[in-house]
Amino acid sequence: MYNHIKEIVAAAEKTHKPISELIIEQECQLSGLPREKVWQRMKYNLQTMRAAVKRGESGNGVFSKTGLTGGEAIKLKKYREKGHTLSGDTMMAAVENAIATNEVNAAMGVVCATPTAGSSGTLPGVLFLLEKRLQLSEEQMIRFLFTAGGFGMVIANNAEIAGATGGCQAEVGSASAMGAAAAVEVAGGSAEQSAQALSIAMSTLLGLVCDPIAGLVEVPCVKRNGIGAGNA
Repeated sequence: MYNHIKEIVAAAEKTHKPISELIIEQECQLSGLPREKVWQRMKYNLQTMRAAVKRGESGNGVFSKTGLTGGEAIKLKKYREKGHTLSGDTMMAAVENAIATNEVNAAMGVVCATPTAGSSGTLPGVLFLLEKRLQLSEEQMIRFLFTAGGFGMVIANNAEIAGATGGCQAEVGSASAMGAAAAVEVAGGSAEQSAQALSIAMSTLLGLVCDPIAGLVEVPCVKRNGIGAGNA
């Protein structure tokens, strides 16, 4: 098992394999499952993410039972349709995807925890933007998730991914770093460049505390996923 980022980078450089491939091989070894089964499991995660984004961006949107959050992904969608966004469509598309996912989470919908439910929108925010921007295939998108997961595992085993104990830097910060690293690989970057992207994305969100209103994963959690996606 890869315990440190430098081990992943060194292995990628030695074997001339992408990080995603190394993580697939590791998962097969640790789980004892064949490659096809491991691949299908990650494909299911991708499908779960896509469904959450679609639900959050459809109709009038989704709303939590508390009334604290909901419908803002739809507002962002309409804002983008005007074609005059302050941050540009690339940034706002990522934010919209992230907000949509976390609004579904707040409404007790099905999401893929990456690495947690509270930070489940950050990675889809990045991934589905890149799908359109870079015209990614399904295979590339699944590899994106393996790369992100590999880095996330190192973070989880050496630091924190739970906001309750490590602050929001551990949740959205980790998710943002995972997304940045995976984005670099899927865009053709090296393992070293992915590691540097992880470091930069994580360092810019260090110190982010966990301070949700009423202890619910809604405010400021939903919008922080938008920040995490944009940061990545």
